[in-house]
Amino acid sequence: MNTVPAIADLFPDTVTADAPVAVEIGRDCDTAAMPELAARRILSLLGHINPHPVGAAMARGNEWVLILPPHSGRGMCWPWPVDHRDSGVLAVPPLSSGPAEDLHWARLGNSEGRVYSAPLPLYTSLPLLTALRPQPEARRLGLAPARSQSTPTSREDLTCSIRW
Repeated sequence: MNTVPAIADLFPDTVTADAPVAVEIGRDCDTAAMPELAARRILSLLGHINPHPVGAAMARGNEWVLILPPHSGRGMCWPWPVDHRDSGVLAVPPLSSGPAEDLHWARLGNSEGRVYSAPLPLYTSLPLLTALRPQPEARRLGLAPARSQSTPTSREDLTCSIRW
């Protein structure tokens, strides 16, 4: 008996579907959505682990959604770039969908066909992605005020702005 769930086990309606299937998040899975570039970097960073801890991933545009075990993100504050969900509805593409379709499978699982991604290796690798994080435009010298209108300028202003 296979104890590693595959896409067909977790989302059986996708095997014969010809359109996306609505699946409740939280009952059988959580999700971790992130930009495609971040997901590909995670695949590379965790590639030395066998079997690979990243399971199946679906894609739409420049976003990938990884499937996590249900309740696996409970109590965790997922940092950028992940949008973790433990409730809601997930549109799951048919198993036969291809990259030419808007919503499709970007990855059908790891080498064992496992659909779930391991949340702890995924979570611990996220700080390594900070170089990918978009940075705000640098302010040009001289254009930013040295202090704003709300900055206290005297001791009286400072004590008045603090209310106990």
